[in-house]
Amino acid sequence: MSAGDVTAAHPTRSDCVLDAQSPYFYLSEDTALINPKISTWSGMVTAARGMLKLQVPWTAERVRVVTEICDAGPEEMVEHYDDVIEFGYRSANGLAAVLDWSQTLVSPLDLPGPGDYCLRYHVRDLSRESGEPGIERVPMAEALLQLWPSKLSEKKELRITGTFGNFWHPGSRLRSVWDV
Repeated sequence: MSAGDVTAAHPTRSDCVLDAQSPYFYLSEDTALINPKISTWSGMVTAARGMLKLQVPWTAERVRVVTEICDAGPEEMVEHYDDVIEFGYRSANGLAAVLDWSQTLVSPLDLPGPGDYCLRYHVRDLSRESGEPGIERVPMAEALLQLWPSKLSEKKELRITGTFGNFWHPGSRLRSVWDV
């Protein structure tokens, strides 16, 4: 097994828990527009100058955000989440960061360098999962961001099964109704 194989098998991970006082967080480089093909108008992810605004379920008070930076396509995790979208991400300098809703730095991310990446955004609402009886749980959500070098692409809906995803991407729900 070569060193490249080991790196691909073990992506660089970052794990943090954010206060979801407002139901979103950011991925930022504070540079030019991240991908001209990503909408600047609503959705689970929206683009602005130098940052992506990533929505989380509005029922959550906290959100666990895990980022994985991979050398190639990552481990497939789509089936483990309610809602998953994928799109191109252009890094101007290879120095991205996760910011909370107030745009405070939470976790710096060192990408392999500037260039084009694929970003897969997974979300699941853990608030509805039952905890132990008699123990009050804080409503939580979980987000997984996977990035790896790839050509820029338009947004794709890989899985939209949750209330959250259907709110932001009702086309998926409507297409499944018409397919019956």
